[in-house]
Amino acid sequence: MTAGMPRPDIEALVARVPEWTGRQVVLTPLHGGITNTNYVALVDGHRYVVRVPGERTELLGIDRANEAEAATRAAELGIGPAVAGRLPGVGTLITELVPGHHIEGRPFAQHLSVVVGLLRRFHESGPLAGAFPIHRVVEWHARDAASHGVIPPSSYDRLHRQSRRIEAAFARAPLPLVPCHNDLLPGNVLFAADGEPGVWLLDFEYAGMNDRFFDLGNLSVNCGFDHGDDEHLLQLYFGTISRAAWARLQLMKMMSEFREGMWAVVQQAISTLDTDFVSYADERLSSCERLSSRPEFDRWVADAAKPVS
Repeated sequence: MTAGMPRPDIEALVARVPEWTGRQVVLTPLHGGITNTNYVALVDGHRYVVRVPGERTELLGIDRANEAEAATRAAELGIGPAVAGRLPGVGTLITELVPGHHIEGRPFAQHLSVVVGLLRRFHESGPLAGAFPIHRVVEWHARDAASHGVIPPSSYDRLHRQSRRIEAAFARAPLPLVPCHNDLLPGNVLFAADGEPGVWLLDFEYAGMNDRFFDLGNLSVNCGFDHGDDEHLLQLYFGTISRAAWARLQLMKMMSEFREGMWAVVQQAISTLDTDFVSYADERLSSCERLSSRPEFDRWVADAAKPVS
């Protein structure tokens, strides 16, 4: 199954959706996303999102059963779109299309309080079956890329050593793992139309149990937060800003970039999408190296080994 499958094949898959048997389904492309090809399905006046995945997405750390559990949890919590079913033969979810828009840059940071509220609700909702152990994920990406003919870049070994230091520091004062989204790009946060209430988290393909600081660091680095935004983020989430929490946030920003870069290295080996994954990997791994070269890095590692108050 490829993301570039011909339109009649997609229509044939949609025709097999049990809930839509005998009903007219009109498909239109939904742009955005770099792992799946997305469509809007109009069925009896209701609109749904249908996703056709790229090849071998399991090598990216995607487990469709884990995704379904997390997306259903989010829908039940009122922080994600309702799940309407699955695409037969593929396993990707069919979700209701929620009207709204995405926000980037400074306007996003101005809505931080409501986004943090959503994250806390998800983090506190109880265990999920799936896991996303971030320090293992980057190792798995390196292994899988190499096994498919793409050698990880030279920066991988250096960054992997820093990853192990970060892991050891966190382990000295561990926090319980929580359900995490693990892919908090601005495009995965949807805001209702102006004047309307509602914010939703989208796309739970990588969701699973992880350190909550990965979600916070992932959100910060993907949304381009500055020093003040990071302080606001921690204040909203914890009610205070400790040296340990600050250090863990900064270190997980590095891990977010490391994972994103290695994800793109795997994509170089398996993807059929028209995306420049080489440049994307170079950009993210260079950002990771800049973060790990900061003069504060060693202090952050030392502070991260202390309990988060």
